[in-house]
Amino acid sequence: MFGQQVGQPYGGAGNTVRMSNPFASNNETSPFQRGLYFVKGQRRRLNVVAILTALFAPWLLFIFVYGVISFSIHYKQPYLAYMLVGLAAGGCLVAISYAAKACAKKNFEATYQPSWYVFIAVSCVVAFVLAALAGENNYYQYMQPYYNYINLARYTDIDTNAYLGQQLMDAGQIEFRKGTGLDLGRSMGFKNKDIYCVAPIMTKGNSAAPLSVDFWAVGKNCCSGVSADFHCSGFSDPHATGVIRMMHDEERPFYRLAVQQAEATYHMTASHPLFFEWVHNAEEGVNSFAHKGWMSCFLWICSYFTLQAFLTMTTTLAFSKLIHS
Repeated sequence: MFGQQVGQPYGGAGNTVRMSNPFASNNETSPFQRGLYFVKGQRRRLNVVAILTALFAPWLLFIFVYGVISFSIHYKQPYLAYMLVGLAAGGCLVAISYAAKACAKKNFEATYQPSWYVFIAVSCVVAFVLAALAGENNYYQYMQPYYNYINLARYTDIDTNAYLGQQLMDAGQIEFRKGTGLDLGRSMGFKNKDIYCVAPIMTKGNSAAPLSVDFWAVGKNCCSGVSADFHCSGFSDPHATGVIRMMHDEERPFYRLAVQQAEATYHMTASHPLFFEWVHNAEEGVNSFAHKGWMSCFLWICSYFTLQAFLTMTTTLAFSKLIHS
């Protein structure tokens, strides 16, 4: 009976403790005093497997959730993406259940020693929430527009005098004919809290004037709204001939009102205006969304790993001090 070995819980000291003589005097202090994180008098060491699990499990969970929400599976198969995110949430619940059991042992077992379960559970929940928020932001700001652009049509060598808006309604990217530029002298702005600015895109040359001015460069808060002073993205680039479609549908009515003001002011017709962002090159403009999305993903993954490594190291040092106290 004397010298009976008692096993240690996961993540604790990892070795054994020898029980004291039950027939010792009442003045002898028991080694199982409640409130001690580790039992005094035992050989103890940190659990390396638990430390590595605490470092990598939340990080891998973060990568998985962020990737599912940010990239093409969310765009092409949203229900499958939500199911995968739900499975990741289930993993967090499993970690929480183990942490709850570990906390229950603290209250009912005299031999309880602190484990990594609580730390891993909290880290997984934090990783899941951060990944979901950051992934949603990355998806809607960069990756969804990119997938929209590559699924729309791309046109090249377009003469604005020869085409009407109805002919290119599915355009996501357009490369205009050389000599095409912004007609800044007929730009206009419509103010509704923000100022919605528009400028006609015109191809210079010997071709006849268009029946309808349907190609417009747009931007927000980059004109005064009271004069022809359009200075939105790309307006000063003399070599720019490309556009990418304006994707914010909620802003389209305000740009349409700005075009109607331009029609009345400059005595022109815009039967079916299409709104674009003026860029140096359409393909480069589209690829910039993917580049920003992947860079955001890389930075978030590295940043979260740094955070998790710091928290794990801090917790390891805290456990180490308890061991040697």
